[in-house]
Amino acid sequence: MGSMSSMNVTLKNNRKLLRKNKHKPFSKMNGGGKNIVGYKPYVLPKVQPHVLRRIRRRVRKENKKLLIKKILIALVTLLVIVMILVYKSLTRLELL
Repeated sequence: MGSMSSMNVTLKNNRKLLRKNKHKPFSKMNGGGKNIVGYKPYVLPKVQPHVLRRIRRRVRKENKKLLIKKILIALVTLLVIVMILVYKSLTRLELL
């Protein structure tokens, strides 16, 4: 029951922040939660489409490499575990 009530309190507080418009993005950066009179939201710079395509390709390639590494590590770990289990079962059979 405690987790449900804390979740409800959190949701209620978040709604209050949104209603009163007290929540400002990046308010914890550079000066904390001071009331800034001339608040200007962060605007992303304009980028050419070909630059975005290059970045997208590079990120995909990096993600593929990372996925392959993770799969290889998992397979090697699984292989080691299976080898240990087979070794233990063989040694048990020899003892009987």
